[in-house]
Amino acid sequence: MERDSMQAPLCTSNIDVITAIRDRRSIRRYTAESVDEATLHCILQAGLAAPTAMNRRPFHFVVLRERDTLAQLAAGKKYAWMLSDAPCAIAILGDKAIENRPEHLYADCFAATQNMLLAIHALKLGGVWIGVSVDSEWYELLQEVLKLPENIIPTAVISLGHPAEARPVPDTWEPEKIHYETWQGK
Repeated sequence: MERDSMQAPLCTSNIDVITAIRDRRSIRRYTAESVDEATLHCILQAGLAAPTAMNRRPFHFVVLRERDTLAQLAAGKKYAWMLSDAPCAIAILGDKAIENRPEHLYADCFAATQNMLLAIHALKLGGVWIGVSVDSEWYELLQEVLKLPENIIPTAVISLGHPAEARPVPDTWEPEKIHYETWQGK
């Protein structure tokens, strides 16, 4: 795509952010309907709006739509099977030349990943975060298939599309996981 076509689109949703956070579920099954460009741009803009350490913004995104590529990546990892039927995926990559502290690079890329997952949900699509373990066979496959330069590392992949499943919203309130001031609390 040309740079001009990537200008930030005007994105709207009827879901407030708290509802999106609470109700978002991992969706792994999709219809065959494609994700239109305007919607994809909204999702990418959400990723680009993520907070980063010292505003370094080390993330890059590769949009994947080619069936052969999605099938190859799905076959490369047991828990990436949903890519084989997804109309779209986004690889979230970190640039080590911009952010050389791994803990910050991953935190920044994961903030972008979560922003995109929330946007996907708010836009009435479904998506799931697929983790990338450092130096795993899938990590190496992503580097090869996406033709990544040495300083660019894969951190996550989001599979997305129009949902072909609905997942219930569980009660996630666990007061035993909340602590005040110290581990024991007051």
